[in-house]
Amino acid sequence: MQIIVVGCGKVGSQFAKMMSGEGHDIVVVDSNIDNFKMLGQNFKGLTVLGISIDEDVLKKAGIESADGLAALTPDDNINMMACQVAKEIFDVPRIFCRIQDPVREQVFYQFGVHTICPTDMAVQEFRALMLGEASSTACYINNTGIDFDYSRVKKEDVGKYASDLKVEKNTIIVGLIKEGELHLNNPKLKLGLDDEIVIIKKL
Repeated sequence: MQIIVVGCGKVGSQFAKMMSGEGHDIVVVDSNIDNFKMLGQNFKGLTVLGISIDEDVLKKAGIESADGLAALTPDDNINMMACQVAKEIFDVPRIFCRIQDPVREQVFYQFGVHTICPTDMAVQEFRALMLGEASSTACYINNTGIDFDYSRVKKEDVGKYASDLKVEKNTIIVGLIKEGELHLNNPKLKLGLDDEIVIIKKL
């Protein structure tokens, strides 16, 4: 895939290096040349210095033929505008956006932008850990809300097959986390005492 990464901070640089390492064509856009140092010497992609909401800068990055754009700067406003330009002007097929303010997630949702909110994810995770409850993370894909939940297997369910568990409508069991490793659901997957069930639910 040809992917444009907007923002070369800690998140953007790590994402760019990971995707480049998997063989994708990556172009990173940032307004601070020093940030490109975070990509390291082994980065095989390209970098473009400039304002990420400038159409000429994005054209230089190859947005007219890009398969996807990930807006990962620390600034919600820049991320939103970059996504709008990519969606409305260049019709980029896959657009993802990092946002810090949970309140703005609904606004992004209305624009049809896939969002990830680290703030929400962290707060929900801390609460779940503190109270010993199931943890959940929500995101939006093509204007559809998706909720990822995981919870520990109940004692009465130990030994059962994951496929035998009853779930609500619009909900599927993805698999089990066993000793820190995800095992995808299959007919022979059994529930263990310390396992965690991973569930996806349509909001």
